[in-house]
Amino acid sequence: MLLKSFILQFVNCINLKTTSTLIKYANSRSFEKAKVGFNGVFNEKIRKVNTYELSNRNRLLTDCHWNNYLNFKIVNCINEYTKILNVSKYTGIIQHTNQIEILKYEKTNHYNFHVDGGEHFNRTFSTILFLNNDYKGGELAFKTFEGDQEITFEPIPGSLIIWPSNFLYPHSVKPVSEGIRYTIVAWA
Repeated sequence: MLLKSFILQFVNCINLKTTSTLIKYANSRSFEKAKVGFNGVFNEKIRKVNTYELSNRNRLLTDCHWNNYLNFKIVNCINEYTKILNVSKYTGIIQHTNQIEILKYEKTNHYNFHVDGGEHFNRTFSTILFLNNDYKGGELAFKTFEGDQEITFEPIPGSLIIWPSNFLYPHSVKPVSEGIRYTIVAWA
């Protein structure tokens, strides 16, 4: 089976009204520069994007609400993913995500090719939830090992992309050339 068979897009994971509300909420939050790697260093040559972590540990009840809501939606899609690919016997039922972040990519923001799993990251599945598509550039690209091609996905608001977090799935976000790209990233 080709590696790209394990990258699935779930359209309508959340509805458009919810994506719009999430963007409004994101715009009311204070984002931080995103770091790279286990030790969390800033390196804008590798990753230039702003992030806001949604967490149940936060004192803001609205953050807790969004974390719980998105966890529910994303976990349902991940469990559907494992059924479609017939791998649930290996993964079991996924009950929660490890982390959920809102990412805000402004003009020239990007993230070079990388993988999400590794020695210090307990991640089996990676997900990206698109909140908008009114920007240019910012394509999500996966490197394939079949002829060194790239696979890209159309940013359909409310759609969720799921793939294995391991070394076989290097991916990047191309530089945004116009507008602001909002996504939710989560791992399980």
